[in-house]
Amino acid sequence: MRSTKEKILDTSIALFNERGLVNVSIRDIANELGISPGNLTYHFKNKSNIINDIYERIVGERISLASQVKLIPSFANINAMLEPLLELFEKYRFFYLDILEVRRAYPEIAGKHQSHINFQIDFIKAQIDYSVESGNMVPEPSRGFYARMAHTVWLILSFWMNQQIIRGKEDADFNTARTSMWDMVTPLLTEKGKANFGITPLNQKIDKP
Repeated sequence: MRSTKEKILDTSIALFNERGLVNVSIRDIANELGISPGNLTYHFKNKSNIINDIYERIVGERISLASQVKLIPSFANINAMLEPLLELFEKYRFFYLDILEVRRAYPEIAGKHQSHINFQIDFIKAQIDYSVESGNMVPEPSRGFYARMAHTVWLILSFWMNQQIIRGKEDADFNTARTSMWDMVTPLLTEKGKANFGITPLNQKIDKP
């Protein structure tokens, strides 16, 4: 059975996703739960505390996904991680859509998130380095190329949903986000990498020369 704190967090996430972070108050959350604001603030002193606990959830779930890849950093495991990662963006869509507002209103979270972003980019770069060292990807074509590529991959995955909404697209189309990421990788595969990769995210065989 979920605790009262868990119910508050789950309800807050649902309301933030539906209305946007700035448009939801403590009273709104309490009304949705059918409890008094005083009862809610017994568990969470203010909205900042709620946001902080939600953020800790997000980070915990992302780290859990990353740890699964670290065990065996294969193309298959990386590809398998992408779907639940993109689902996580949808699950906490308000955070990624309202990220600038979060940074302005909650500086403590902004500092934590900056560190986590660096961790994410470093993690992507580590997977690229492993692929190069294991002979699956070619050495970087120019100095700093793979560091820039890691940053670009992070941008694609983290802000795909945002650009879809800005462009007036109702569907987040995460499959295209995943494919766009692999489109950057596949031209840099060695023959060994092509054999190990096996298929593209669209389940099409990679043509060998």
